[in-house]
Amino acid sequence: MRLSLGYSDESDLKPLLPLLEGKINRDIYIEPIKIKENEIKFQFHSFDIVYMSLPLINHLPGVRFISNGAKVTERIGIRGKCEKQVCVNDFNSTEYFFMRIFDSKRQVNKGENCECKVEFENIDEDLTALWKEKCGDLPIVLKLIAANMDDSQISRVKVAIRESASLMIDSNLSQFSKELGLKGRESVNCFISKCKEVGLCSNNKYFIL
Repeated sequence: MRLSLGYSDESDLKPLLPLLEGKINRDIYIEPIKIKENEIKFQFHSFDIVYMSLPLINHLPGVRFISNGAKVTERIGIRGKCEKQVCVNDFNSTEYFFMRIFDSKRQVNKGENCECKVEFENIDEDLTALWKEKCGDLPIVLKLIAANMDDSQISRVKVAIRESASLMIDSNLSQFSKELGLKGRESVNCFISKCKEVGLCSNNKYFIL
């Protein structure tokens, strides 16, 4: 089975590296194609699987996510020392919506060469407590793999991605990237719920398989 994969950042691919390098014997071959994050909502149906941020469900109703291969972090915060403006890579990113939901007093702009930026490691100001205050002791799911294929194909892909991610656990990959589990699913649901509460997310349905 040959699959096209849309993604926007090299770090997205970490759970899939063994699979991409041919170390998983599941007769599944993935061709990664890099696109800009703000293009994903327009090119979504051009790919078999797509790494997408949670807020994109606003533009893509009925998305089917798989519970394996997610991009997950335990911490989020600001790198740099700023009181007002911080930057994110894209206005469709989970990071941007996180700031709008959980730290709404701060101005957030799109940009890469900024004095202060939302990051997940080597941070100067830790904002994880803002998340835990609203959602409890859950990981923060940044991106999930969405699938454009039938259920039988999805089952095969899930197994291969799970095996691939399991080989990366010792490389500082979150256990929730291997399998979201109950906590990972609760994290996604809490993020979307809080997003709806502040009027930033629609009522579009999504499914985690």
